[in-house]
Amino acid sequence: MTSEKTSVQGGAILALVGMNIIWGAMFPLTKPALEAIPPYTFTLLRFAVAMAVLLPLNRRESFALLRGPDGIKLALLGLLGFCAAQVSQSVALKLSTASDIALLSTTSPIWIAFLAWLWLGERLNRYGGIGFLLAIAGLTLILWPKESVGQFVGGQRVLGDAIFMITGFTWACYNVIGKDLMERHPPLPVITATGIVGTIGVVPFATYELLNGQTPEFTPVSVAGVAYAGLLVTALGFGVLFWALSRVSAAHVAILMYLQPLAGVLIAWLLLHEPLGLEFVIGAALVLGGAYLVTVRSPSEVEVLHR
Repeated sequence: MTSEKTSVQGGAILALVGMNIIWGAMFPLTKPALEAIPPYTFTLLRFAVAMAVLLPLNRRESFALLRGPDGIKLALLGLLGFCAAQVSQSVALKLSTASDIALLSTTSPIWIAFLAWLWLGERLNRYGGIGFLLAIAGLTLILWPKESVGQFVGGQRVLGDAIFMITGFTWACYNVIGKDLMERHPPLPVITATGIVGTIGVVPFATYELLNGQTPEFTPVSVAGVAYAGLLVTALGFGVLFWALSRVSAAHVAILMYLQPLAGVLIAWLLLHEPLGLEFVIGAALVLGGAYLVTVRSPSEVEVLHR
């Protein structure tokens, strides 16, 4: 029985390793698609693909939740965690480098710990405090105005990085505000219900792009990018995450998260030839070290979900 449990746990860890690499690779692999598909439209198409998979699995439960007493809260979560978070992510990825965005995605646990302290009264120990200071120092180095490097204009890159901070904040709000919902309801119907609202919320943004002549070009690269983000990152990603969470400890999940920026930065460097300066390397080390201290050495009770 023990060996069987160990085998299942090992399988869950391997699944999380694969998913964290897939999540980290999303930024460099989908960035080329944003050259052919405007960011709001890309987000809408990604959600449509994901919902086409998730809705048939738990349609009744999802719509029942939206019609129930938690409907307003679910709608707020959908607008924050899906609409605002993913729209800002797509815009940021278009403006900045994939390596910057892959690294900055690691700040979500830091935002969550901060909001859990502010709203839920969950205190951080000294490791958490040190982690915050390290992460802020690293973010300052990364977000500090830079000169143009290669094809990336300094001001545009910094703007993209700054916009992506909205993603981290709104996704943290999604996790903290939705904590009690995740405890009272099965996670997948909650994710699907909020995803429905988020998809509807993106429609006006995509319509605005279309009315302003920003029409999508469906090339093999752009279609592959949408499919990757919708099917692998969102639909499969959530399924694997929820399956694994019941089989491994939160510490395993937290530690494996650090595969995401490593995979994203490496693939961006190899495939997109994105330059990595000394400031980025030092800032990355500080952010990752700070996120590790906040997540592992001073963990919040709020579960960190992936995108």
